[in-house]
Amino acid sequence: MRILACADIHMGRKPVLAQSGHSSWDAIIEKALSLAVDVVVLVGDVVEQEKAWLSVYGPLLKGLQTLKEAGIRVIGVGGNHDWNIFPRLVQDSDAITILGLGGKWESLDIGCVRFLGWSFRSSHEEANPLKEFPSDLPNPSLINLGLLHADYGTALSAYAPVQEQDLLHSGVDLWMLGHIHKKGRVGAAKAYYCGSPYALDVNEMGEHGLYLLETEEDLHFKEPLFIPLCPYRYETCCIDVSGIADADGIQKQLTKSIRQCIQELKYEGTLFVKAVFTGTLALSLNLDQIMQKVGDDDVFFIEEQGVVAYLLDRYEDQTELAIDLQQLSMGSGPDALLARKLLDPIQLDRLARQYLSLNEESCNSSAYSRLDSSSLSLEEAANLARQAGMRLLQAMVVQKEGER
Repeated sequence: MRILACADIHMGRKPVLAQSGHSSWDAIIEKALSLAVDVVVLVGDVVEQEKAWLSVYGPLLKGLQTLKEAGIRVIGVGGNHDWNIFPRLVQDSDAITILGLGGKWESLDIGCVRFLGWSFRSSHEEANPLKEFPSDLPNPSLINLGLLHADYGTALSAYAPVQEQDLLHSGVDLWMLGHIHKKGRVGAAKAYYCGSPYALDVNEMGEHGLYLLETEEDLHFKEPLFIPLCPYRYETCCIDVSGIADADGIQKQLTKSIRQCIQELKYEGTLFVKAVFTGTLALSLNLDQIMQKVGDDDVFFIEEQGVVAYLLDRYEDQTELAIDLQQLSMGSGPDALLARKLLDPIQLDRLARQYLSLNEESCNSSAYSRLDSSSLSLEEAANLARQAGMRLLQAMVVQKEGER
């Protein structure tokens, strides 16, 4: 049996740069037909949310009907985004089976495979769904495939937290998971996150696609085969600026580093690159000004080896300034005072907590609803606070040297 597994299509979402979930749904159907699979499994968040239902209703039903006419079964479970949409969908279409509606584990046998699934009852599920997993639900005479939209590896989450031991002791041969948009195997359990078939924003780096599952002699699954599907890709590219003395040198190093990334990726298609600057930055250089100039020029792109690479307008500054904090802190004046604060872990911790508080308030404000609201750790906030302090210190040092 051949099964195509995917999750987190988010039909109805309208990304700024990425293609919509409608495009990935069309690509999934095309891939299922070309591979002549027997079953397509959808592991939650097929639709972005209820208010997007009207815009995706037609394309979703049309795709399901196409799969049905090709003799391909479709099995799904509800996630935190589409939990209240799937009950209506099964009433309108006999081309899809949803397992576990109402938060109760269910199974369905097709050939040599038993499909087991559980669906969200609401947009938030703080309880571990595997705590209610019936021990007799797996069939030892069949190959058992578990479908679950969940937050793996945590005990506390609003999105169905599950832990490794729950999966290991379930008696299920293979788990395909949804919710996290990055694909790959998780932990020691035989469990894989499908990832989103198309990258949905600039933070979803790396390859995106779906998994092909094949049974071997009706006894077990072969190793899941990842199939790239997304026609574009987001990646970070590190640019070491150590020893570079001018803006032109930074731009040349940027171009050189992106070309090197292209060679290492061995990828063909459209590439969106987020620059990450590292190393020691000369005091006379200002990355904001340099990157602003790059943006003011014609659209920065490199075309070679089957890749068209575009530089994203956001970048990350992980550089260290050529400043001896210890020596500077022994002096007097505002710059020495700031240097002492940056060397003091207690002061940095205080700044980090203030930053986290301000960041949370901003992201909860309707005026900033489009900002990236991903949570920061205290360590990440401390690094950002230190970088901000170092930039301020740079301006002080440059001004002082100019006054001499």
